[in-house]
Amino acid sequence: MTPCFRAGLPCAAFALFVVLSSLWLPLPSHASLVCQPSGARPVLKLQRPTQPALACDLQALESLPARDIVTTLPQALGIAGKSQWRGVSLRQLVERMGGNERHQIELTALNDYAVRIPWSDLLQYDPVLAYRRNHQPISIRDKGPLILIYPFDAHPQLQKQDYVNRTIWQVNVLSVR
Repeated sequence: MTPCFRAGLPCAAFALFVVLSSLWLPLPSHASLVCQPSGARPVLKLQRPTQPALACDLQALESLPARDIVTTLPQALGIAGKSQWRGVSLRQLVERMGGNERHQIELTALNDYAVRIPWSDLLQYDPVLAYRRNHQPISIRDKGPLILIYPFDAHPQLQKQDYVNRTIWQVNVLSVR
């Protein structure tokens, strides 16, 4: 017997019920899906509505799948030359938190500067929340410990002010709402 008949609904109504109910289900707890803090100094706070914030340290972020981007940042960002940036794909991090195209993604810096990152950026450019530049941890003085990096060299259309503004440094909060 199919699930729709067991539920006492015509199959089309059952399918609609499944789709609509998934929109209101709470997102999974992100603590076990994102990072297991090691007790070191936290560098990133992950926030979800109705869930306690989770503090991640650098070791926990480095234990997630890493991605490299080799690119030259726009001059306005004040970091000269081509660099290799290593970090976590922002899309993968958001998805581990239970986020998707229906959610708003916001990054906040130590100075409270905040940017919203459209889901389309995650799909098209897959920016990295970088924790290393040229194999070295990024200090606060050098715009770290976390900076959002777009692949500027691979996509000339990123050379616009919108993307320069979204290249936020000294990131310390990721909110998915």
